[in-house]
Amino acid sequence: MVPNRRIAYVDLSKGKIVTKDIPQDLRRLYLGGRGLDMYLLYNHIKPSVNPLGPENVLIIGAGLLTGIPALGSGRCDVAAKSPITGALGDSNVGGFFGPELRFAGFDHLVITGGAEKPVYLWIHEGEIEIRDASHLWGKDTFETQTAIREQYRDDEIQCLVIGVAGENLVRFANARTGMKNSAGRTGMGCVMGSKKLKAIAARGTMDLGFAQPERLLEYCKEMNDMIMGTKWGRTQSRWGTMVIYSNTNATGLIRCRNFQYNLMEKGEVLECENMDKYSIGMAGCYACPVHCRHRYLLTEGPYAPLYGEGPEYTSQGAFGTEPDCSSLETVLVANHLVNMYGLDTLETGNLIAWAMELYEKGIIDEKVTDGLKLEWGNSEAIIEMIHKIAKREGFGNTLADGIKPASEKIGKGSEYYAIQIKGMGSLQSDER
Repeated sequence: MVPNRRIAYVDLSKGKIVTKDIPQDLRRLYLGGRGLDMYLLYNHIKPSVNPLGPENVLIIGAGLLTGIPALGSGRCDVAAKSPITGALGDSNVGGFFGPELRFAGFDHLVITGGAEKPVYLWIHEGEIEIRDASHLWGKDTFETQTAIREQYRDDEIQCLVIGVAGENLVRFANARTGMKNSAGRTGMGCVMGSKKLKAIAARGTMDLGFAQPERLLEYCKEMNDMIMGTKWGRTQSRWGTMVIYSNTNATGLIRCRNFQYNLMEKGEVLECENMDKYSIGMAGCYACPVHCRHRYLLTEGPYAPLYGEGPEYTSQGAFGTEPDCSSLETVLVANHLVNMYGLDTLETGNLIAWAMELYEKGIIDEKVTDGLKLEWGNSEAIIEMIHKIAKREGFGNTLADGIKPASEKIGKGSEYYAIQIKGMGSLQSDER
């Protein structure tokens, strides 16, 4: 049997793969997941490296408890030098990929170099192969996962992929798995795109080898029962993270019109109860009893038919409150598009809201925006800008590099209205 707790070093430039056991003393110091990822990142890159160069290192890490039958055990960490901040890039993603990576025999991947043509990693029962991904390049995040599963005739394969945004090196592109789970905010999808790494596919049936499995199962049941016994756990199962909005908007903690206001006057349309019209059920991550995300269906309107998952609280803010858009359908369509393209929902909404304020102030006009009227609440403009950013078309190409480079290019005092920290947009609500 192949030993568990292993790490794989994958050099995409040379097409070389080396696997090693993870020393016990290292695991005791850093546990796994984000802890070990940070150790590896610190020891594998220099501060001066170009985030989009082959010298940047992409690290994937499953947590110490990833794969146990309890909530939170579907998490996986993705790290590299961030192309949007130039500092530490670290993103956490749920779903099913993390556990499957461990079942396939690996806890951590250290990916260096860059491929000359598109590739993907195939991880299966303790083995890793670098395979051609030319047939996957250009596909969205949904199509990519479907194509890989069809190729191996296995619907249980779990994939971490990039979409068109990652391929086009949009600096806040996400790495995605499933319908909506995203390693977001810090541009990890952009790093994958710079390495021409389209996907990492994992499938395995290997034992995780816990020392006291019966006690672990007992504890997992105790923890799950405790969570589901709370009002918060039950509420999340019914409404998901959208329920947070009811509190933040009512108490003046929301970001509206790029923080011109701290509440949305006509914001009742974004309340979670309004999802009843579109929701067809709830879904959850691996082993989690709190099924906190809607599966929704749009059957009417210009974008129908459309099936998606979510939206999370962040998408409510990104495409609802920040651009002052009182249309839940617009939020649902926008949420689906950023998931399809592999864009960070919060960064995309932040940029669109910022651009709308610049339009309002007269800093930019329709000559700059390719004829789009970037007026507050303009649903068509929000949707069109998502397409343009992902494809780097026209004004979207300016925004695709992030808010600091965009403000430097636009000038005219535009940086004054940029809500950002080190080049990355802030949250859509202010609880600090």
